[in-house]
Amino acid sequence: MCPHRWSRTAWLLVVTTTFGAMAAFTATVRAQEPPASEQRIRVQKESRGEVVRRDSAAIADSVARADSLARVGQAQRDSLARVEQARADSLAQREAMRADSIARTDSIARDSLARLDAARADSLARADSVARADSLTAADSLASIARADSLARADSLRRAAQAPSALARRNMYFGLAGGWSTPSGDYGTPYEPGWNVSLVLGGQPRFSRWGARGDITYDSHGGDTFSRDVFPEVIGDGPGGFAGATLEMEDGAIWSASLDVTFDVAQWGANRLGALYLIGGGGVHYFESPELRITPLSGGPTSTFDGDSQTRFGLNGGGGVSFGIGRAAIFLESRYFTAFTNNTNSDWVPVIVGLKWY
Repeated sequence: MCPHRWSRTAWLLVVTTTFGAMAAFTATVRAQEPPASEQRIRVQKESRGEVVRRDSAAIADSVARADSLARVGQAQRDSLARVEQARADSLAQREAMRADSIARTDSIARDSLARLDAARADSLARADSVARADSLTAADSLASIARADSLARADSLRRAAQAPSALARRNMYFGLAGGWSTPSGDYGTPYEPGWNVSLVLGGQPRFSRWGARGDITYDSHGGDTFSRDVFPEVIGDGPGGFAGATLEMEDGAIWSASLDVTFDVAQWGANRLGALYLIGGGGVHYFESPELRITPLSGGPTSTFDGDSQTRFGLNGGGGVSFGIGRAAIFLESRYFTAFTNNTNSDWVPVIVGLKWY
């Protein structure tokens, strides 16, 4: 029970007890008083003017009443004294309970502060331990990264030392290739498919898809034998009198020097030596003098006709695929060549397989 409620209850109990005692005491006193006499006392004057003395019973009654009033007053004073004493005791008890409550609160607060200080010290110790562990972990990570970087640099220097500096890491390369070469269009009339040899020299910056390449190629096409009344356009105007003759072409040859641009559509491999690429550009082509033997069908003598050699500009375009093997790459490639020769264009398509070194 709350101290204030307890003191209030005690106070009401004391007051109720006091007034009950006073009421009981008053009833007791009244019960002991003699009944009032209804007999009148006559006062007679004597002859000398003296007042007749009162009746002894009336005097006794007056004395008893005075004594009763004195007792009632004393009882009231005693009751008030007891009430005041009870109130003082209640106040003292309330103050004692309040002091005890304050002491308990102060003790609890000190205990809570001590626990908070201990928890804070423990938390700081744990944070310091975690920070030290993180610092050691970070230091180990940095050391690992530094070691890995050092190993990578050493490996890079070792690889660079193994390969020529001018040809390292896809910067420069050279290669050899060969394959089939097929004439096309009007150029395919007097010639049959032959062979091709190519010398390749190129460059491509590291991690770039664009590059440049120069080729020196030789294409040989076999001569065909046929019966015609007119010369093939690629041969030009021949001598007269060859109607009804058999025409036999000697092998034709083309020397070419081309400069092309390459673009890697896709790249793969450790050094990106594997690629799917496009190639295109232009160049200069030298056609050797064609030789044509004419044999009349009537059985006349065979005559030889030598055409004129010519050097003409041309264009080319195509694509290929390469697969890296260490510091080299195997490639398969095909391009379409056209040269602006006399009378008509000369076209051919080589398909080659080669090896490039970086």
